[in-house]
Amino acid sequence: MLKKLFGIISGIFILLLGARLYASHSASEVAGVLDQLNPLVFQSELYVKTGVPQSVNEYGTASYKQLAANKDGETRTIRFNGLTKLKTNRYLKLTNKGAHVETYEELRRDQVPEKALKEIDSRL
Repeated sequence: MLKKLFGIISGIFILLLGARLYASHSASEVAGVLDQLNPLVFQSELYVKTGVPQSVNEYGTASYKQLAANKDGETRTIRFNGLTKLKTNRYLKLTNKGAHVETYEELRRDQVPEKALKEIDSRL
């Protein structure tokens, strides 16, 4: 019985770890859902400089796929939706859980951490 329980717990852990590894290298919707549900993924903050949206649907919701950087300057590609088409060249702080973006807020340039600013300004 104990051996079977250990096997089940190990299997769940391996599945969650595998999902985390997949999602850490992806900006897809699947990765976002996996990260949102995965207890091994923690909330963090990313910074972006807004560009042109990839698409805007009939309700005005804009979809973005952009380079983002954390406070240490580490970059990754992230997907997020704006409630409307966002103005370009604005700085946003994204609250995320892996590939899942929970919220965003606009910041002034001087509010963006220096290392993140260096990365997102140099790529646009």
